[in-house]
Amino acid sequence: MVAIFSHNCIDTPAVTWGCHWAGGIVSPANPGYTVRELAHHLKDSGAKALFTQKALLGNAVKAATEAGIPRERIVLIGEEHDGAFLHFSRMLGGVEGVREKVNPDRDLAFLVYSSGTTGLPKGVMLSHLNVVSDLHMFHSQEGSIFEWRNDKVLSVLPYYHIYGIFIPLFQLIKTDTKC
Repeated sequence: MVAIFSHNCIDTPAVTWGCHWAGGIVSPANPGYTVRELAHHLKDSGAKALFTQKALLGNAVKAATEAGIPRERIVLIGEEHDGAFLHFSRMLGGVEGVREKVNPDRDLAFLVYSSGTTGLPKGVMLSHLNVVSDLHMFHSQEGSIFEWRNDKVLSVLPYYHIYGIFIPLFQLIKTDTKC
């Protein structure tokens, strides 16, 4: 379980897809969270690592400490670096090992949080099948609305929200399968 506590960032897709490749689950967190809210998210999700941006590092470190996530598992993404924390760019390189096999029906891809109507935010479990089913529904209804070789998309939807995950991170993926 990897939490991403960040404003929209060009590194978010790479972290997300890398985590999925390794068989992990991504739990995006609202960058507007207070320390208390983020600590709840981290503890409730069972996050083992936290990816964040330098601008959010103060709250991220405090919440991670409260949730029991060690400093060496706090990783920076984005353009700004901080010598005290590993930057995501240092993790890039050759892929080692074998891609993890997942059961798309059972294994989670995301644990997103919804405030619901009462109490603390609640985790919403989305399997890999949920993600693929959404892609198929979108493409069967909308057809090919983007040409991935020619189009550029300005991604303004927040990546911590389910709509921001599906539209800019997944809906733009070229699929050759017909529904």
